[in-house]
Amino acid sequence: MFDIGATELLLVAIIGLVVVGPERLPRLARTIGMWVKRARGQMSSIQKEINRELELEDLKRQLEQKGGGLTLEDLTGEDNNASKPQPSSNINQKQDNERSKSE
Repeated sequence: MFDIGATELLLVAIIGLVVVGPERLPRLARTIGMWVKRARGQMSSIQKEINRELELEDLKRQLEQKGGGLTLEDLTGEDNNASKPQPSSNINQKQDNERSKSE
């Protein structure tokens, strides 16, 4: 990401020593290191979440293409669309049950 060499780091250290002073420079370096670590952790977490979502979308697309009309919600049992019409097989089963009762 950043192309920082040894000479640039040495220059920053010398400027930091002059501006901040030798007593507070170690504490400042620790604080900066802590914030950099937190920022890297957040970026890593966001990147993992985005990759997971992309993989999930890809799996959904593959399932819909090859699954014969099945969706991920059918397999997991989650019902995201409550107003979804019933499949015709359930209607046919109800009609068969009514016929058998009348006979």
